[in-house]
Amino acid sequence: MKEPKAILTALERELGAGGLEQLPAQAQLIGYGEISAIFAIKDIEGWVFKRLPLFESLEQAEAYLGNFNDYCKLLAEAGLDLPKHDCHIIPKREQLFVLYIGQERFSDANLCHRRIHVQTEEENLDMLERIIYALHDLQVFNQKNKPGLEAAIDGQLSNWVWLETKGGHRLVYIDTSTPLFKRAGKETLNPDLLLKSAPGPLRAVIKLFFLDDVMNRYYRHRDVYIDLVANLYKEQRPDLIPVFLEKINLYLVDNEAITPKAIRRYYREDKFIWQFFLAARRIDRWVKQKLLGRPYDFILPGPIKR
Repeated sequence: MKEPKAILTALERELGAGGLEQLPAQAQLIGYGEISAIFAIKDIEGWVFKRLPLFESLEQAEAYLGNFNDYCKLLAEAGLDLPKHDCHIIPKREQLFVLYIGQERFSDANLCHRRIHVQTEEENLDMLERIIYALHDLQVFNQKNKPGLEAAIDGQLSNWVWLETKGGHRLVYIDTSTPLFKRAGKETLNPDLLLKSAPGPLRAVIKLFFLDDVMNRYYRHRDVYIDLVANLYKEQRPDLIPVFLEKINLYLVDNEAITPKAIRRYYREDKFIWQFFLAARRIDRWVKQKLLGRPYDFILPGPIKR
């Protein structure tokens, strides 16, 4: 069998990033991140690959990969259980490189945002409590290591896997491809990378009004919980919000308790940010492909139910 890097190189050569109809036969698009597309590849069983935004030099891609590896080490030191990973930098064309972050694949049925639709309320609260413990462990790690090191996390349910084992359950955190951590109080991730897929004229606006808040929210313990609970709207389970808040507020001091009103306000703002960002990207794709006849090197999701 070919090595994964050779398979990914062939895939990238064939990949037309303008839409699903251009995907090579060996690739199945199974999901999206805010800045990535996630593939299952026929010839690499048991793995999924996140295709990240494009890098303008090999050194830039290698620096990102180094940060990714450091981020995984920090999360593991904080006590989080992470998937196995295998990463590859693939040349796209001259002075353009793609980073594929491979992770061991888990059944979709074990993703926590899927589990909430089939489990009892008691089982969902048990799963939530394990997530709370993991987030607390990261908070303790940060308190011990700041300002030298501080790691952020996106704790929403789609980023966790809940596995049944002989000894009970195993909770795995899978959203490691955006390495959010600070050294000596300084963010290590270049925010411009997150904006690569945004239209050039809008990048300054997005950076000024949205990006700082989006990145920093994941360092604030209370905001991570708010994001987790607010995402229940997107997952079509708003009925779980009261019981989730009741459980989470047990672990917060009185003046940090989260209200349903705060959840609704946050979700409206978050929904606007990501809808605005995606709409801008779709317009940019249309202009480049239809008006300018240029390639569009990013893969965009279809309609998203929120």
